[in-house]
Amino acid sequence: MKPKSVEITSDIKNPAIPGFNPDPSICRAGDWFYCATSSFQWWPGVPIYRSRDLAHWELYSYGLTEPAFCDLRRIDDSGGVWAPCLSHADGLFWLVFSITSGTRYHTYECRNFLTTAKDPRGPWSEPVDLNATGNDASLFHDVDGRKWLTNTQQLKTTGFVGHAGVLLQEYDPQEKRLVGCSRNIFLREQSVIPEGSKLHRHGDYYHLIVAEGGTEYGHMMTMARSRDVAGPYEVHPENPVLTAAHDSENPIQRAGHGDIVDIPNGQVAVVYLASRPIDRHSVLGRETFLGLAQWGEDGWLRLESRSPLLEIPDFGLPKSLVDELPDIDAFEDSQLLPYWNTLRRPIDHLVDLRTRPGWLLLKGTPSFLDSRDDVAIIARRLQNHSFSVETHIDYNPISVEQLAGLTCYYDSRRFFWLAKQWEDDAGHCLVLYAKGGAYRETTKLATMPIAASLPVRLGADCDGRLLQFRYAVGGDDSWNSIGPEVSILILSDEEAEIVDPAPAFGFTGTMIGLAAYDITDFGPVAAFDYFDYRPGRPAWPANSSEDPAV
Repeated sequence: MKPKSVEITSDIKNPAIPGFNPDPSICRAGDWFYCATSSFQWWPGVPIYRSRDLAHWELYSYGLTEPAFCDLRRIDDSGGVWAPCLSHADGLFWLVFSITSGTRYHTYECRNFLTTAKDPRGPWSEPVDLNATGNDASLFHDVDGRKWLTNTQQLKTTGFVGHAGVLLQEYDPQEKRLVGCSRNIFLREQSVIPEGSKLHRHGDYYHLIVAEGGTEYGHMMTMARSRDVAGPYEVHPENPVLTAAHDSENPIQRAGHGDIVDIPNGQVAVVYLASRPIDRHSVLGRETFLGLAQWGEDGWLRLESRSPLLEIPDFGLPKSLVDELPDIDAFEDSQLLPYWNTLRRPIDHLVDLRTRPGWLLLKGTPSFLDSRDDVAIIARRLQNHSFSVETHIDYNPISVEQLAGLTCYYDSRRFFWLAKQWEDDAGHCLVLYAKGGAYRETTKLATMPIAASLPVRLGADCDGRLLQFRYAVGGDDSWNSIGPEVSILILSDEEAEIVDPAPAFGFTGTMIGLAAYDITDFGPVAAFDYFDYRPGRPAWPANSSEDPAV
């Protein structure tokens, strides 16, 4: 069903943190609120955002920046770092995270870790290996100084039950290990696919927040409470406290997995994941949304709306703007801007911003975009359904196994790539590759011979459903389309999880960026002059259709 067009009456609208930013965890330290989200196979791990007013957020840091502390080599698509929990207590930031490997075709393995820092920018301590009993671990700091870890219980014996409840175990910060016995405080019989658990205390009660229903269109946030941290827990009388499962007309869907934080004025802010699908395809992935809640006289927490809202609520905090990162990166700094990510590990040895000032040099590797190994790619989160993107490349390959260019990428099985390449019969040319959807294998959609000596600009434009690649040769503004219009909807969670005949984990979102490939040892290095990302109605052609949704 085509989503409804929605008129936004506020200049501040949900999501608060757009683009692939699922599983949010929030805490407050002083005047600042900090929010951490999942990063999966992308590097650095665990982006951490901050805000003073809960409406304007900036990418502040990453929690995992040392490869020795987080080994993601050859990790599967949508494996890696799952569901972090960021908290602040005892003068420290505490970050719990899961590293998960596996696919839907074998039992996935999950180890949970804890690292600390005085500031989210680090340095972060060497992680403590906590357990391997299930994903989505979180740490709760009780008023008596004791600390408790919760995580999903995974049963991997005969009659495997993926999500058997929520485990609780005490953590000793002096010994830096879990102590005592673990216990299941929220059995599967009380819930549906429980995960993403968070503990909070209000008054005389411990409140357990749980994500249920899976992370698709039946997703929801539920709550339970107990006077004893170990239970028994009674479920919220109005569960689910948040969901879009029964609100199909809402353009915001898949709402659930979240966290809460108290605001000094007595209100409660709720962060949660949700998506803005087009034709039931979440190209942008699961994003971070905000809601407002109050503690009732009966001691239960209630949101002002059980369905996702299009606008960020008024939290009664003074407006506080943050420095926004530029949409155009001219590569004038000696380091990449913080929104750039790579796959599974840093690629500092492949990226050079110093040799040719104002240009990014990217050295190709033998790993094509469909590889899980050492792919030479830098990419940023796609944050808008409608967009234009453009770059200028200086690259003269001399072998068919050397190419570099502009990519729209979801994972190793779903991507588009417009690259400059050498072909024996055509010489220097531009080639458009596709994989995903109807393109079960990497498929060449178009080839366009070009002059080797002239500068080349590469671009792409999307109206929310259709993606058209383009190019310009020489110094004028004469753009030409290359290849057919393709459906960007194949770069989506649902395509990976549901539509694909061989379903896989689909937990990330579309990334846009630059990539290079070179199976030889003598290929040239690709040089990029800039990367221009323009949200909103496509810049080319001029008569592009309007953004079809929020």
